[in-house]
Amino acid sequence: MEKLIVVVFDNETKALEGMQVLRDLEKEGQISVYESQALAKDRDGVARPFDSADNQSVPLIAGGTAVGALLGLLGGPVGMLVGATAGAVAGSIGDLRDVGVTDEFVADITSALTPGKAAVVADIVEEWMTPLDTRMENIGGVVFRREREAVKTSQDDRDAAAYRAEMEQLQVERAQAKSGRIEKMDARIDHLRTKLENAIERRRTKMRLRERQREAKIEALQSEAKHLEGENRRRQEARIALLQRTYEEKAKVAR
Repeated sequence: MEKLIVVVFDNETKALEGMQVLRDLEKEGQISVYESQALAKDRDGVARPFDSADNQSVPLIAGGTAVGALLGLLGGPVGMLVGATAGAVAGSIGDLRDVGVTDEFVADITSALTPGKAAVVADIVEEWMTPLDTRMENIGGVVFRREREAVKTSQDDRDAAAYRAEMEQLQVERAQAKSGRIEKMDARIDHLRTKLENAIERRRTKMRLRERQREAKIEALQSEAKHLEGENRRRQEARIALLQRTYEEKAKVAR
């Protein structure tokens, strides 16, 4: 299953050890890592990504990734991320809602990621939680994870539905409106039609981006499988087949 994970550590050194744990688990065939990044929170409560010389973290796809969006969300002061404002902040950064990120998930992470601490954020596939949890706990990490979800109704869908409903109601009322009112109603209908078309196009654009990301992930796993042998290769091939079925199901839900 695809998961978004955050592992919080006491310091940057431990977080870099956590990055190594991810690499080791991937080599062992326990997990697949699409994207990962370490970040540290300074004394002012502001988080910043960091790497070591032998531990460069490069996003799988430039822009629009869940890890990048969550890094942006965690990058501000803690006060911006908890309480009533968390929903507004989360809703404004990418499509984190689509991958199961909620106010409570963000609040749990920010409560643990206090000034001076560090974390590893990663987009992974895992069948069992125990291997990752055990390794991270052994080096002092606290693991937070969310399984990716197939969201049936996106914000763009809700916007489109609202515009469509208002247009339909105006068209019904237009038939009974006085002549002096019809022109204003027509202008409003045209405005709503433009808003509706924009919402539909945003949804299509996001769907195309998700399709490209999914294709890139499958290709990355297939490339990795070529270098594996025996049981590790069998696990990887099974993981690929499962993901392909999952993506097909998600595509059906999104239509």
